[in-house]
Amino acid sequence: MRLARFPELGEHSVAPPGLLPFAGIDDAERELTALCAGGAPPHVLAMLGNVLVRRGRYLDALEAYRSAADRDPSDARAHLACAEIAHVLDDTATSRNYRARALALQRVYPDPMPVGARTPILLLLRDAPYSVNTPLELLLDRSRVAVHKYYLEGSEDVALPSYAVAFTAFGAAEAARTATARARAFFPEAAAAINDPARLAYTTRETLATTLQGIDGVMASRAAVVSRGDAATIALPAVVRPVDTHAGDGFALVETRELLQMHLARFPAERYHTARFVNYQSRDGLHRKFRVIFVDGVAYPYHLAIAPQWMVHYRTSPMRQSAALRDEERAFLETPSRVLPSWERIMPQIASAVGLDYFGIDATVLPDGRLFVFEADAAMLVHDEDARDVFSYKREHVARIREALHSAIANRTHRETR
Repeated sequence: MRLARFPELGEHSVAPPGLLPFAGIDDAERELTALCAGGAPPHVLAMLGNVLVRRGRYLDALEAYRSAADRDPSDARAHLACAEIAHVLDDTATSRNYRARALALQRVYPDPMPVGARTPILLLLRDAPYSVNTPLELLLDRSRVAVHKYYLEGSEDVALPSYAVAFTAFGAAEAARTATARARAFFPEAAAAINDPARLAYTTRETLATTLQGIDGVMASRAAVVSRGDAATIALPAVVRPVDTHAGDGFALVETRELLQMHLARFPAERYHTARFVNYQSRDGLHRKFRVIFVDGVAYPYHLAIAPQWMVHYRTSPMRQSAALRDEERAFLETPSRVLPSWERIMPQIASAVGLDYFGIDATVLPDGRLFVFEADAAMLVHDEDARDVFSYKREHVARIREALHSAIANRTHRETR
């Protein structure tokens, strides 16, 4: 079969945004489409789904993978592909259903490509979507490292592939307790490893302020965990979100009792994180939030998002529409001390206090000059998929983070990954 020329088509357990077009994809798509039109075995349907993911046609890809998984219920990788694509499409029920099927069949997913000269790393993962885990496939150079995955929260009686480095690839969360305990038991001190799971506790929303206290010029959000009943009586104004939510899900600034009751009704949960609202609006009326990634104690600026609203996310900020805002981001990436004059003093202290080998922070500079850290997390998103037409200046800074991470891997294995 000519499709054997395209080994990439076997990468079914990779995070969907990490699957990119490759040389020859047009030929592969034509051949697969013809085969499927005449009736094809499940593995060919899965290969078509893989091509469609690489084309960005997620709905069509999910349909192809569902057909493959339903026709071959033993194909764990097809089930996992369905789970991850459905997650991208915000179809939580479908994603959860297929993930449960996949992990009931298989908990270890070796890199589907031959390891060869690549350095094999073992990602220790939660039973959760790629975006809840540390999405390293969007950052690592897969030509240099082979990525094996081990989902921790099921049976421990599993056979692991040979690996050079173990990487705790998830962040702190109440729902991560089982995974954290498994990772701690798995993490022998003598092994080559990245991110000691015992240090995740230093990044939780309720402990971060304590972790960073004592660093002059740094202030961190101090959150409390409260029951649903107690949440109704918190001091206002406050920011509120259900425990273990991210990316703004269920996150709101509430200033009145009526709005608080409405928010709790809209986002019901047993427990919530609440914190005092800190106004970080700049003099020009805009809000600025930047992300910094730490690798082996060194801080690398990743992006600066600027928006008129208080809850700033890069994807919803007007960065693409404004050349002036992009110029400001470019200046920050090139010389972050322009934004935070104490950068060189503060960042190493933050790295030391948190104690993880790889993590990120979201932060801003308050009008009084202090660094205000919104959160710290070992699972922050880093990628190089922003539109190249307007965000080309970001690529070299993502590359710096990538190279730092590959150096961290190489330093632990004494094996070159360049």
